Amino acid sequence: MSDTAKPSALDDLHIDSRIIRALHEKGFTELTEIQNLTLEPALAGKDILAAAKTGSGKTVAFLVPILHRLLSNESPNSATRALILVPTRELALQIQKAFETFSKYTYVKCGLLIGGEAFKYQISQLRRNPEVLIATPGRLVEHLDKGSASLSDLECLVLDEADQMLKMGFSEDLNRIATASKYERQNFLFSATLKQKGMHRIQEWLSDPFEVNLDRSLEVNSAITQQVIFADDQKHKEKLCVALIHQVAEENLDSKVFVFSNTRAQCQQLGNFLKYKKIKAGIIHSEIPQSERKQVMNNFRQGSLKVLVATDVAARGLDIDNVELVINYTVAQTGDDHTHRIGRTGRAGKLGKAISLVSSLEYNTMSSIERYLKINAKRITIEGLVADYKGPKKVKASGKAAGSKKKKLDKKDKKNAIKGGAKATAKKKPAKAAKPKMTTSGDGHGALRKRK
Repeated sequence: MSDTAKPSALDDLHIDSRIIRALHEKGFTELTEIQNLTLEPALAGKDILAAAKTGSGKTVAFLVPILHRLLSNESPNSATRALILVPTRELALQIQKAFETFSKYTYVKCGLLIGGEAFKYQISQLRRNPEVLIATPGRLVEHLDKGSASLSDLECLVLDEADQMLKMGFSEDLNRIATASKYERQNFLFSATLKQKGMHRIQEWLSDPFEVNLDRSLEVNSAITQQVIFADDQKHKEKLCVALIHQVAEENLDSKVFVFSNTRAQCQQLGNFLKYKKIKAGIIHSEIPQSERKQVMNNFRQGSLKVLVATDVAARGLDIDNVELVINYTVAQTGDDHTHRIGRTGRAGKLGKAISLVSSLEYNTMSSIERYLKINAKRITIEGLVADYKGPKKVKASGKAAGSKKKKLDKKDKKNAIKGGAKATAKKKPAKAAKPKMTTSGDGHGALRKRK
């Protein structure tokens, strides 16, 4: 944004000029809905409870108030002053990058505590006493247990993607962290939905929060075209992926493709297959070393990798430019997971496409997702790769495949069937055990033994 550009709504909020300068350089011209609703009360020190989908601009909604607070009230002798908790390493790295951008003209520093990185290196970070920590719950609890991290001076606590952290089983870790934190603090709870099991427990940490409910998980992003391609088996899906990736590359060399699978094994196998086909693809799943995951994400962002094959570990929060297509190599397990996956495309006002490869075994799951999200994904085919499977011959009112029904027997038929079964059992004689063939030693006088 140039110096002559019109001031954004950020300028009207009396935010520290150093933050405004960094935001303007990044090109921020207007506030998103979640930012417009929460920034003013957050800057005033209110707790925030917000339900908003991924990609809504939540990162700015909590980073800007935190930075402004730390710059307005210096406390050089305190321990960690702000903590941002996230469910995945990739999201933590993304928020770290955003923080460094927004704090460019300030002295405020942040530390990163995530799994897969050397413990000693992280302890050395903590000894530098960064004002802000960005962490995944499991690794932070390890540091708390070892006494290498202190939250006794914490002024701000952020739970980003809270529903996903609960879904991943971090409930006890979150309670451990809250207990170790300073009681009087400002809390930010951002979640795609407030209906996740266990959410009421962590909502109790908030004091008279300013509430925003933009939970539109069932709303379909109109910028995303959703389609379904029927597939016969895994080999067929691999060929379909290659064809779809080549189509995207032919239309726009700068475009990127996200491919999601349900398991690590599927992810690894497909990624290796795409590399065999000379496609520049990266692989992300929980068993990939953190240093490699970080490098893969950087290469994908920069464009040296055009395809990223991932499990749902990469479905939340990641904001990557120019993702034109999302391929569901295997159908997501729930409608919410499907929504988060396809949300990697169609961002920032751009158009996107999501294609699900559906086998006969996945038809009912895809049908449930369509019904849950109230969508009707268009069925398409790729020339030369049309599946033998065309979908179920019959469907129920729910949209699921109708299975063949067994013929019902009346009382007389059942009686005859039971009689017939009893007679067959009585007539059946046990088979006689075959006598083992015997042989002698070579001279005809040795002991008899069974032939092997």
